Amino acid sequence: MKSVFYKSLLLAGVFAPAAAAFSLFDGAPLVGVPESYAVRYNAYLNVGYDDNVHQSSRDEESGEFVRFGVGASYADYESVTRLSYNARVGAQLYNKDANGTDERMFTDVALTASFSRNLGKGSVFSSQLSFSHTPEPEYAGYYTNVGVHSSETRWSLSNVYSQAIDERWSWNVSLAYSGCLYGNDEYYSDDRQYLTPGIGLTYKASERTTYGVSARYSYEFCEVATNSESAYLTANVSHALSPVSSFSLSAGAQYKMVDSWGELYPNLHASYRRVLAEGLSANAYVSFANENVNSASRYSNNEYRSVETWRMGVSCSYAYSHRVTFGVTAGLYSADYSEGTSFDGYKREEWFVGCSMNYKLTESVSASIGYDYRTGDCYNGETFARNRVTTGLNYTF
Repeated sequence: MKSVFYKSLLLAGVFAPAAAAFSLFDGAPLVGVPESYAVRYNAYLNVGYDDNVHQSSRDEESGEFVRFGVGASYADYESVTRLSYNARVGAQLYNKDANGTDERMFTDVALTASFSRNLGKGSVFSSQLSFSHTPEPEYAGYYTNVGVHSSETRWSLSNVYSQAIDERWSWNVSLAYSGCLYGNDEYYSDDRQYLTPGIGLTYKASERTTYGVSARYSYEFCEVATNSESAYLTANVSHALSPVSSFSLSAGAQYKMVDSWGELYPNLHASYRRVLAEGLSANAYVSFANENVNSASRYSNNEYRSVETWRMGVSCSYAYSHRVTFGVTAGLYSADYSEGTSFDGYKREEWFVGCSMNYKLTESVSASIGYDYRTGDCYNGETFARNRVTTGLNYTF
């Protein structure tokens, strides 16, 4: 089992420079080699109830919704060319008009994909892509400013070329392009794009431990707010604590420049993954950084910049049997916007907890039920609370 786990550590190292584009939970190396499988298709139908559709402290409208669509997934980790993807195409229908609009139907599309090819002589090219066009993007990731207004588009494409120097040392170059196009009717919105080239050096100290250093430059294009530039210098380590647990840690500095204003910020990212028992696993992460959020309201001149941003999260999955699986996720987001115009002393916090159960009715059909609770600060200084309950069916073919 040890050799299998340490092989997964090596696989994780190939994709590590791009992992942040997917999820903060994915920072630590996988426990076990990922499973390869042929193309799988599925169709899903969910119904739910939301007691605060607009995520507001005053206009607390409740409503029911229906979410439906089809999906496909594939994974091959055993070939010279490794490829995996997960895609869905669907829609979400509310029985309430979106805030400030007459829209009730929203597109719900998402794609994640990873690609890696061994080019020979110690060189590897890898790429990761994520794309979503959905009314509630990254709901558990605390990126959404408001509730259901309209669909918004997010994407991230990261490419890495690495070259071995010898059995332990390797270097890499990377280029990432990401962005967000908010829905036209969201009040606090500012479309933005990021272009981020980088270089890195990796040292494989042992089968269990890998060290690295990297330097990156990021330019942010904003529709409304002032464009910004950031330079990053980071050191990182990935380590297998045991055959059933792993962690990753990166720490460094970010120098951010907006017009003639520049300042140095620390950043820290840590992730931990563990198999607690047969069928029971847990992940956790903590992140502290200036997230390069430089935004503005479309309807005022109030430009704000987040200075300190904390993100913390924990998730747990338990396979009670081959038919029943439980899941729990919780997290906290805290940001300081006090350096922005007219935002003196303004801070914002949100936290989220969710639980779910999936029951396999047959080899092809499964049923699920879930509950989400979210609370935090609104932009008017008040606090919102939001509860969502969903249930549905999934058919795999």
